Amino acid sequence: MTVTLRYGDMEVRWGLPVSAIHVQDILDRMNVQSGREIEFMFSKYDMIDMPANILDKWHKADIYKLNVFADCFQRLEDHQKAGFKSVLMRNPESSIDDMIAMTYGIDCVPVYPAKNYAELGEIAVENEMLPEIEECSDAVIGLLDYEKVGKLLAERDNGLFVDGYYCMPDSYEEPDISLTIEVPDKRFFRVLVSPSATTTDQAQWFNLPEDIRRLRAYSAEHNSTPEQMYITEVEAVLPNITDAAYYEAYWVEDMIALSEQLAGMRKSDVVKLKAVMETENIQTFSGAREAIDSLNEYEFDSMVQDESQYGKVYACRVFPTNFDWSILENCDMNDFGKQVLARKHGELTEYGVLSGKGQKLYTTLTAESETMEEAEKLTEDEAEAEDESEAMSMGGMT
Repeated sequence: MTVTLRYGDMEVRWGLPVSAIHVQDILDRMNVQSGREIEFMFSKYDMIDMPANILDKWHKADIYKLNVFADCFQRLEDHQKAGFKSVLMRNPESSIDDMIAMTYGIDCVPVYPAKNYAELGEIAVENEMLPEIEECSDAVIGLLDYEKVGKLLAERDNGLFVDGYYCMPDSYEEPDISLTIEVPDKRFFRVLVSPSATTTDQAQWFNLPEDIRRLRAYSAEHNSTPEQMYITEVEAVLPNITDAAYYEAYWVEDMIALSEQLAGMRKSDVVKLKAVMETENIQTFSGAREAIDSLNEYEFDSMVQDESQYGKVYACRVFPTNFDWSILENCDMNDFGKQVLARKHGELTEYGVLSGKGQKLYTTLTAESETMEEAEKLTEDEAEAEDESEAMSMGGMT
């Protein structure tokens, strides 16, 4: 399902469910500093299986619970979705916990394939769903008006027609269940490992770095090491990891070592690393490890989400306190932010704004520094021209 997510001023449309590891990446992209609660909205264009009375409205939920709901909902068959929709229509104020419970208990809601009263009436007669017709002869039953029978049944059951089905939502009873919501804290990779390419039926999932010991024990059971095992699938919290990573000779060792490095880093530095990987197009585990060593050469601000915002923050931090701000009232701050960021060799990423390597985001730009750069470039050009002239002269002498 596609859901619109919102946190503060940040809005994104995202397809759920995803791996729990990727949920953390969504929070990083939305700059959720603490907690897990976000706002979400089902769109009428994306979620036709949801009742109209909850569409295009903002709701709040733990994003991990929302992800669990999406996973449970996608497993439902069409008739179960119709039953779910009917219960939600009767209970539009349901929380995400209630909705998860509905997916587990929806089979207690009777659902019949009927689009209208006539089709329902025919089903009611065939299955003797009304006591009034139980003792009727076949001759009498043949004279019944199915539409009237169906309408009578629907009125008694307080039923609803939903997406080609007749549902009885009043029969719903909340199941007595206890759910454990998986919230990865220091998990950065999830790998599906088997002893060999021919024994994938024995494959097991491992979370790195927390399951490293278990992975080594599993490998030892098969007289092997993690590096020699067959890895079927990899889920990474880092962006840009592509197939190029798996062609490197020591990619498994690099992945394990990288997971341990990430576990020892502050959350803000992990997010900064993601921004660097996006900007520098780093696609391998070894490349990510090298980027960690140079993180201090970049400046990063996760609070900035667009060029206009960067321009405003830059002006507030760099301009003097007695600056006449009325001058900027009609200024295009988006263009201003772009110009400054370009001079900083920076880039706006999915995680925030990142400076160029060796640059600072919020330092003064001066014409003098630009002139010096141009002068240095001119000197280099003059030196090259002089070398060429000298080479030509020497060529003429021979």
